[in-house]
Amino acid sequence: MRVLQVTAIPVTALRFVSPLANALVGAGHEVEFATGPGWGLDRLESQGFGLHRLPLSRNAFAWGNLHAIGALRAAIDRRGFDVVHAHTPAAAAVVRLAARGLGVRVIYTMHGSLWGGGVAGWRRALFTRMERRLGRWTDLVFTVNPEDAADCIRIARIPAERVRTLPAGGAGVGADFFLDSKETDALRRRTRERLAITPDAAVVTYVGRTAAAKGMEELAHAFRSIAEGENRAHLLIVGGDLPGERDPYTEARFRRALGSVGSDRLHWQSFQEQVAPFFAASDVVVLPSRREGFGMTLAEAAALARPVVATQTRGARSVVDEGVTGLLVPVGDAEALSSAVLRLLRDGNLAARMGDAARARAEERFGREAVLAAYLEGYAALGSTSKAPA
Repeated sequence: MRVLQVTAIPVTALRFVSPLANALVGAGHEVEFATGPGWGLDRLESQGFGLHRLPLSRNAFAWGNLHAIGALRAAIDRRGFDVVHAHTPAAAAVVRLAARGLGVRVIYTMHGSLWGGGVAGWRRALFTRMERRLGRWTDLVFTVNPEDAADCIRIARIPAERVRTLPAGGAGVGADFFLDSKETDALRRRTRERLAITPDAAVVTYVGRTAAAKGMEELAHAFRSIAEGENRAHLLIVGGDLPGERDPYTEARFRRALGSVGSDRLHWQSFQEQVAPFFAASDVVVLPSRREGFGMTLAEAAALARPVVATQTRGARSVVDEGVTGLLVPVGDAEALSSAVLRLLRDGNLAARMGDAARARAEERFGREAVLAAYLEGYAALGSTSKAPA
């Protein structure tokens, strides 16, 4: 089949979709990408896939998305794609509107839904209405947690046979994270030297988008307390804000929220293709999101035997075994976040036990092979099912 993978921004394609694209090529399919502007566009282009640049935005209400519908429809018609696979809500809306009536199969990977907490009122209602309508035109929906799958069936009224749950997020954890202890220790030393972090520092790490929805304000307030309670504590942030972010957190904004307490112990890195070194350099990995589809960074940290502290989101519950592989705290509770992190920093034996348990869980559940197998099985099943009505 000729397949078009569509994302609103290139970083989604690089982080979550490239492994699938390579697997599809290995299975004999042709794959191209369509994406909006942003960090990683040149890296995506260098992978050798055909690339269609669209005026797409992560903001569902951006005017460019209306133009993207026409541009995408023209590309589908011109290139004769058999399958168009959308990732994340804004891209999925554009794809399903563009593909209607063209006879092409539509797949949607829901990397997280607005049903998953943190969103209420008109935004949640609009999301529900959109999924009910556009879900009718969707041949297959992959979700990254079972709660979203249940809501697709119950709330969006998508037939159950068209909904599948991926076993480990949108991509699974790559082999480069499953290092042995000696390799991890060596990577830890090299990364800390590069970042000018001393060997005895207690490093708390966050990797991902820097936005209010990711709990950055709570993280800043929590680290103020952590820095006061533990003079070895350092905070490492790897990521940044993305185009179309509703409420972005820049480094300057984060430092203002952090205040003078601990600001000299903040290490801020931009987006990186390889994030395993930063997890290796860590003692505790945090994910304070207000809403999360899966929590891939938690699974990656687990593969490197790092304990985690995360908020009680759908994604974190899919990854973290509370009290065994990490600690879960209420969403928006900076005090609970700081207390949980300090507990792990102060109890090395507990942190080590949780890290070892996290590694065992990652080996059993979060490998990339299972995710790619689930995807390929879904693609193969398209040929034996009736197409969604236009």
